[in-house]
Amino acid sequence: MDEHALIRDITTLLKKAFELHIAFTALLLLLASLLLPGPATAKTIVVATVPALAQIAQAIGDIDIEVKALTRVGQDPNVFAPRPGHARLLTHADLLFTVGFGLESSWLPSLIELSGNDKIIPGSAGYLSGGDAIEAIGVPRGMSSQQMSEWSPDKNPHWWLDPELGIKVAKALTVRLSEIDAVNTARYQQRLRLFEQAIYEALPRWRDYMRINTGAVITYHNTYVYFMQAMHIELAGFIEPRSGIEPSTRYMDHLLEVIREKHVQLIWVEPYNNRAIAKRLADAAGIKMMVLPDAVEGYGTAGYVGMFDKMIERIARWSQ
Repeated sequence: MDEHALIRDITTLLKKAFELHIAFTALLLLLASLLLPGPATAKTIVVATVPALAQIAQAIGDIDIEVKALTRVGQDPNVFAPRPGHARLLTHADLLFTVGFGLESSWLPSLIELSGNDKIIPGSAGYLSGGDAIEAIGVPRGMSSQQMSEWSPDKNPHWWLDPELGIKVAKALTVRLSEIDAVNTARYQQRLRLFEQAIYEALPRWRDYMRINTGAVITYHNTYVYFMQAMHIELAGFIEPRSGIEPSTRYMDHLLEVIREKHVQLIWVEPYNNRAIAKRLADAAGIKMMVLPDAVEGYGTAGYVGMFDKMIERIARWSQ
């Protein structure tokens, strides 16, 4: 074999080897694309207006969504003063999860407008309110428990303090998340079942504690009405004759009569309402005043269930 023929044969062999290498590399890349997980898709971003709603969203979405809350534990959501950073949170939201029934009406519409996010305007798929899932109760402020069943145009928005209403809204949230992110529908539904199970396992224990430790109660505002109905606690009255209106001397005298007639032993006050007025009434009646939370720190189901645990533990301790 001459030198030129040898070089030709070697060149041909090298070319075939290179082609086999390319084919083998392509095969490895194909196998890798089939066997290895692809790049993570962006998580659904949910922005809740209050901490308890953020916990419900975390309970259903967990690692499949990203949850942010606009207000913090201890803040009054009625008079929240949003900052530009809150509008930026809404800019990238896929779902805005709100209490509804007018609670956020003084500040949320302008915040949505500032965000420039058309996906989360009311009526869109990216907006979910408690009002989409439940009926609010209307409670005339300052009325006795016997009059609570009367209709009132003043709808009470604090539904998250009734754990069974929390379940109803969680079901609506599960449906909405499944519409936005159908891939994870089964995971959302499974977490809903666990959320519901955790609440119904705890509910008899909570009610037993309240039956033993609580008689009729006076509250500052109407925040706790849902909680009281869920736990079968009698409402004796409100310190506020109307929302935001401080009681007159005459009205305080009326409450003293109610306290005596119904053997009230406790006054409940929200963390952000006027404790001085409630303390004055409690001192005049010789009873106890306590601050009761409407939200606590914590994640997901454990955080939401923990809110009721903390409320009931505190009530039981102050009732002794």
